[in-house]
Amino acid sequence: MNREKAFPGVVLVGFMGSGKSSVGRELARRFDAPFVDVDERIESAAGCRIRDLFAREGEPAFREWEKAALRDALSVKGCVVATGGGAFADEGNRELLRSYAPVVYLDADVETLLGRLSGDRGRPLLRDGDREEGIRELLSRRVPGYRTADVTVRTDGRTIEEVAQEVADWIDRAEGRRGER
Repeated sequence: MNREKAFPGVVLVGFMGSGKSSVGRELARRFDAPFVDVDERIESAAGCRIRDLFAREGEPAFREWEKAALRDALSVKGCVVATGGGAFADEGNRELLRSYAPVVYLDADVETLLGRLSGDRGRPLLRDGDREEGIRELLSRRVPGYRTADVTVRTDGRTIEEVAQEVADWIDRAEGRRGER
């Protein structure tokens, strides 16, 4: 008997503004799976916004909150998990996330990211100075880690639905599933 395989879950990584949360919500809807936004978990656990946590405790403490939120998020199998932009930069986090589910890197060019982040002043790592320079500098440090994901999906000039469809199709192929969504 040919049974449909269970949804394995998926982890979305990429730079801030790449579409992880939006695409993640759409994927969760399509696969009828729980959606976990790690940044929302951090804010709930810390009782404050991430920008306030950064201001109060600094980036190293934030990264510890992030590790705890990741461990908590991955305690339930079969979820769509959207990580924070810097989570996959840490090798320990990469290994943890890879052991949970396939990892998809949502990639966007600097111009796309600038456009998507233009009105967002709540990003602690982009608060000071030239935003384009800040994005380029952070990307240069993070892209090597992002590129170790199982697959890369470009998001430039595409709708949430188009990106989610490409990711869903890739999951179906990778898992030998029949795409019946």
